[in-house]
Amino acid sequence: MPHQTEEIQRMDKNIATVQHQEFSGPIPPPSLFREYDQIVPGAAERLLQMAEKQAAHRILLEHSVILSDIKKSERGQRFGFCIAVFGLVCAFALGLIGREIVAGIIGGGTLVSLASVFVYGRRQKEMERKKMRESSLQK
Repeated sequence: MPHQTEEIQRMDKNIATVQHQEFSGPIPPPSLFREYDQIVPGAAERLLQMAEKQAAHRILLEHSVILSDIKKSERGQRFGFCIAVFGLVCAFALGLIGREIVAGIIGGGTLVSLASVFVYGRRQKEMERKKMRESSLQK
C-alpha cells in the first residue's frame, strides 16, 4: 500500500490545467471586461477610451493617406498633360517648318506614350481592386 499512495501523490503533482482564451480587437469580451474593472476600478472605461482614440487615429491616418494619394494623382495628371501638350506642340511646329517625319515620330510617340500610361493605370487599378476583393473574401 505505501507504494500505491506514493504513486498517487506523484500523479496528483503532475496534473495541470491549461486554459487558453483568445479574442480579436481592442475591446475584450464582456466577461473579461468586468474582470478588468473588478481588479482595477475604472479600467473598463480606460480601455474603451483607448479603443476610441485608436480608432479615431486610424481613421485620421487613412484620411490623410487618401488625400495624399489624390494630390499625387492630380500632380501626375498635370505633369502628364504638360508633357503631352509640349510634345504635340513640338510635333506641330516641326510639321509647319517641313520636318514632317520628325514631327510624326514625336507626335506619334507622344500619343503612344499617353495611351500606354492610360492602359497601364487601368490595369493597375483593376489588379488593386481584385486584391482587395480577394482579401475581403478571405476575412
